[in-house]
Amino acid sequence: MRKRLSMFKGKSVAFTSIVLSAMLALSACGSSGTPAGEAQTPSPAATDGGKKQEVSEVRVGYIPDLNGAPPIVLGEEKGFFKEEGVKVTPVKFLSGPPEFQAMAAGDLDIAYIGPGATFLAAQGKGTILMPMSFSLSDMVLATKKSGITDWKDLKGKTVGVPKGTSGEMILNLGLEKGGLKPSDVNIVNMDVAGAVTSFVANKVDAVAIWSPYTAEIEKQVGKDNMIKLGDNKTFYPDYVFPASWVVNPKFLKEKPEAVEKFLRAWIKANDYKLQNVDETIKLTANYTQVPEDSLREQRTGIEWMESKKIAEALQDGTANKWYENLEKLFVATEKMTEIVPADKFVAPQPFLNASK
Repeated sequence: MRKRLSMFKGKSVAFTSIVLSAMLALSACGSSGTPAGEAQTPSPAATDGGKKQEVSEVRVGYIPDLNGAPPIVLGEEKGFFKEEGVKVTPVKFLSGPPEFQAMAAGDLDIAYIGPGATFLAAQGKGTILMPMSFSLSDMVLATKKSGITDWKDLKGKTVGVPKGTSGEMILNLGLEKGGLKPSDVNIVNMDVAGAVTSFVANKVDAVAIWSPYTAEIEKQVGKDNMIKLGDNKTFYPDYVFPASWVVNPKFLKEKPEAVEKFLRAWIKANDYKLQNVDETIKLTANYTQVPEDSLREQRTGIEWMESKKIAEALQDGTANKWYENLEKLFVATEKMTEIVPADKFVAPQPFLNASK
């Protein structure tokens, strides 16, 4: 990776000697040796017109996959952040809930989240700026040894799942489909690393996770030794699962101009990504150290949205309906007590302003 991009990488620690070690990393500090919570003095940057503008610093949470990383990678590599007067400090996470914790602590400004963490935004812990894609790759897998072949067979079994994620959402929908309640199953909260290794070692009967970790399981145990119970498509069209970008409400209130600068750069990166998929995969692989093959497998499980379509969904209220429909699931699984109107936690105007 070019020198300027490598400066922005968070530190990562391999957790096993297999390929999975290249795919997963511990949450890390900000880049360039700057702690995520430590601000720097903004410096002037040249605009295309040769004028000086103040550089806005934004601490951004990303997940090292083909959904969460490309805006950071392309924004830096293609100079989109520099063009818009934004200095991004990226911070690596493996799921959404820890990002909200970091925002609550004042250590994070903007972050990418999967659909499973949407309930935390609905609870007021973050403000959704926009949806950016639909997840198609969350699934529940059972070991062949477990004897599970149907959702109803999960009763009394042990299932590993990173709680508060889209994997848990698919699991809960599957349990309902099988006439079961979460209390009918021994659900164990695990990070993605633990879920994969536990499945491979037959320490759990099933797991609820997503690509590329599902592909890693298949590589290690073989397709014949795993049973796919269902995925996102199993519950379509009743449920769609939008991944989103969220902002710390305090940061949005205090620095709306910085948010719009970031979004203008984000839109450029998103449009570039859609037109240059192969290059995006290569650059993202270098940045995240996730093998290109794994990222290409992820691509089949993601439905990306054009920036224009995102703006339309925000403007006509379609996006709000997506989120409120997800809330029904959160209420049913007791993550929320009631459905909160989406306009209470979705702020479309910054993206609409940036897209003009």
